[in-house]
Amino acid sequence: MVDTPQLYHQLPLLPYRFRYVGFLLIILSFGAAYLYFWGGRPAFFEIPVFAIVTSYVETRWMVIAQTNALDEIAVVFGILGLLFVGFSREKQEKTGYNPLRVKAIFYSVYIAAGLWILVYLTIFGWPIIVISATIFILFLLTYIITFRFLLFKKNVEVSNTNQLNSLDKEK
Repeated sequence: MVDTPQLYHQLPLLPYRFRYVGFLLIILSFGAAYLYFWGGRPAFFEIPVFAIVTSYVETRWMVIAQTNALDEIAVVFGILGLLFVGFSREKQEKTGYNPLRVKAIFYSVYIAAGLWILVYLTIFGWPIIVISATIFILFLLTYIITFRFLLFKKNVEVSNTNQLNSLDKEK
């Protein structure tokens, strides 16, 4: 496989406007989490859901269970929001951005794997399940932060190069 700009241009990115939807979903996820943890869990969100397995008082398989859906809403909206923000095109998309995206993905995988291994070796019992579930969210956050940092660094380099070129032309 040849490493060409066309290869990077084929990344399946979402349209730029999905970024706005992503920020809205993130805000809604914080609202749902607030209601779940500190807002008294309004009864409106008590709904029957299909559960492959549920384990509260007793473990049951393949049942319809009653649950407050706020925590599920918070997590799903949060993950979708981060996906939309992280994997949307830039307003002024350039072909040089996709190699930065690929680099950010690799850094994020390394960081998430390292964190998961560290957590797995230092936390025991049921909390490992809860913390392991947050690793994907941390992966998405790490990707967004890393891509933004690499993009900022590239723009600073381009700006410095342009300034040097303009100084050379003045001489």
